[in-house]
Amino acid sequence: MLASTAAEAEALASVWRTAAAGSVDPAVLPPGPAAPTTPGVFVPLAALGLTTAHATDPAEVRLRELTGLADVVVVHLAALDGAGLHEGALPLVTRVAAERATPVVVMAERSEVSRREWSAGGVSGVHEVGPAGAARDEAVRRVARTWAPRWSQTVPTERRDA
Repeated sequence: MLASTAAEAEALASVWRTAAAGSVDPAVLPPGPAAPTTPGVFVPLAALGLTTAHATDPAEVRLRELTGLADVVVVHLAALDGAGLHEGALPLVTRVAAERATPVVVMAERSEVSRREWSAGGVSGVHEVGPAGAARDEAVRRVARTWAPRWSQTVPTERRDA
């Protein structure tokens, strides 16, 4: 369960657990492009005869760890609009999840994009859940039952031979 703050992620994960008994781990979305960054250092590697190393984004490394064994990745956003679909954390989440064919589901207080837009952006489902409160909790439970139904989490305790 990816959200913008740890408290929000834990609150949503807690509600999710009441409807879908599987494991759900709360996590914080990586900062978007507007977040302050550390200044870099320019080193002319080619001029020195050195090879280049690919920079590894810590947010991407963290997302890979979180989504490595996930069956579905759930992202909560205040608003899903054109900018949020193409900039910030969501495109990174969809790219990382697509490498393992893991569906990405967005729960948003409001959505301003069409199904065609979010499908092209790599999102498998969008659910408007509204602002925090009892109505949002019920909406989150409904999303949990849709994407992690109870029957998918039952494991047979014994094998029955025919």
